[in-house]
Amino acid sequence: MSTPSFDLIDVVRTIQKQKRIIIIITAIAIALGGIFFVVKRKKFKASSKFLVNNPLYGDRNTLFRNYEQRYVDYFGGDDDLDRVTALLASDTVKDRIIRNCQFQVVYNSDINSEKGHAFLMSVFDKNFNVKRSEYKEMEVSYIAYDSMTAANVANMAVKVCEESFRNYYTTMKMGMAKSIRDKVKQIDSTIARNGDILDGHKAIADLRHMTGDTATEPVMTNQKALGIEQDQLMQDRAKYISLINEIEATTNSSMDYLKVTTRALPPTSAMGPTLTMVLIVAACLGLFFSTLLVLVLAYYNKLMAVER
Repeated sequence: MSTPSFDLIDVVRTIQKQKRIIIIITAIAIALGGIFFVVKRKKFKASSKFLVNNPLYGDRNTLFRNYEQRYVDYFGGDDDLDRVTALLASDTVKDRIIRNCQFQVVYNSDINSEKGHAFLMSVFDKNFNVKRSEYKEMEVSYIAYDSMTAANVANMAVKVCEESFRNYYTTMKMGMAKSIRDKVKQIDSTIARNGDILDGHKAIADLRHMTGDTATEPVMTNQKALGIEQDQLMQDRAKYISLINEIEATTNSSMDYLKVTTRALPPTSAMGPTLTMVLIVAACLGLFFSTLLVLVLAYYNKLMAVER
């Protein structure tokens, strides 16, 4: 028994005969696509772009050049971009972002519980993204169901990252300043002690001079040695105070470590395809599968009509 043929002419005739069913199924697919577009929650994506400044430009050796005039680039290099990327991926920075943006209110979860905090961190990781361009510009973006939330998180990420990046350098500088300041206190104590000794030597020398005692040379020698030591201590003290002032000048908040080039604004349109695109895709899918269905059924009926 031969298999019945089902050529192109049969396909065209079947489609013409069942075009009503095809149109109905296609219309149903379009309606389902429209319902899906209306029911589906809209997501909004907000992005903020920034450049990384060179931290060495605000260093003491750059601000207060005493020797060579060495050029320092304003823009940070690849290593600085890698450090910023690492900070944005750190749990410390992410925790500050979700707390500053009130994630516990936005996503209705207890941020103080271990489970709730882990949930909020996972939500942040899922919707947050960091990119860098070939022009050394970095972009942070966040996706949320609310446009204002998306913009706030993107802007807060840049702010927190800048503070953390700045704090990495300023903390070390302030530690250096504190170490030098402690040394200044030691010098002040030594200067005060030597001053008391000098006053004692002077009193002894004056007393011996008044009594006619000529054995004042040892006293004068000690007094001269202490005087030289005092002068050196005063010079060291002045140098240390100058260093402290220079270091503290490099920690001024007016120097930006990240420069925002594009601030995130609440997006006016949602992510994903538009209504027109959804309807076109739904129509194409409905037309394809409905046509395939009627052709398969027609061929099946033709097979069953053959005597076995």
